This record gives sequence, C-alpha cells and structure tokens, in this order.
Amino acid sequence: MESRIQYSPARDHQRFSAMDRALALINQGMESLPYHIVDISEGGLSFRYLGKKLKRSEIKNVSLYYDSQLIVDDLPINSISDYRLHDNLIQVRRNSLIFKELSSEQHTKLESFIKRYTKAPLPLA
Repeated sequence: MESRIQYSPARDHQRFSAMDRALALINQGMESLPYHIVDISEGGLSFRYLGKKLKRSEIKNVSLYYDSQLIVDDLPINSISDYRLHDNLIQVRRNSLIFKELSSEQHTKLESFIKRYTKAPLPLA
C-alpha cells in the first residue's frame, strides 16, 4: 500500500538568518515600506510585516537594502506563502518569496548580500 504522506525534498539552497537591518522593499508606489528580512538564500527569502495581508498580484519584484543602502535592485520574484504569525491586536505576518531567473549581475549582488548581511545558517529542513 502506498503511503499518503508526502515528504518535501531537501532545500536547493542553504537559508541564512538575516541581520537586524536587512530589509526587503516591494515597490507598491506611495505606500511602499521596507520589511524586515527573516531569512534568505540564493533561492528566495522570507520577511515579516505588520498589518493586512499583501496582495500576491502586487508582488512582482523586491529590492534588498541594508539599513538605508540599496544593495540589490528589482529581483524578480513569486510569492509562495503569506500567513499570520501572532494573534495580537496588530497582525504580524510572514511572507515567503522565491526568486525567478536572475541576471548574472543580480546573482552576484545577491551572493554578496547574503555573505555580508546574514548570521549563521539555519538548520536544513
């Protein structure tokens, strides 16, 4: 009898915990705000934010900052999950993104961002 339990394959890229001032900016016009990156890899990132859920259709690109310095601009992405973290008066949410195909320049800058603005790697899971 075949098992109905599905196991996900190991991640393609090691995830790293981001430093406190590592930020992701999703261009939403005048309402754009930077979000705190939780973790990042060469395959994608996750960030936390406050307030109502972001519309997936509005999330097309992300720019990476450290403090107020732009490090990588306009990485093409797909949003893969968005969920509420805490049950408080103010909603704290976590959004996870995967990077689409990056140019060689974007990939090099992303690697540099990961090396310079992350802490220890997260456990493989």
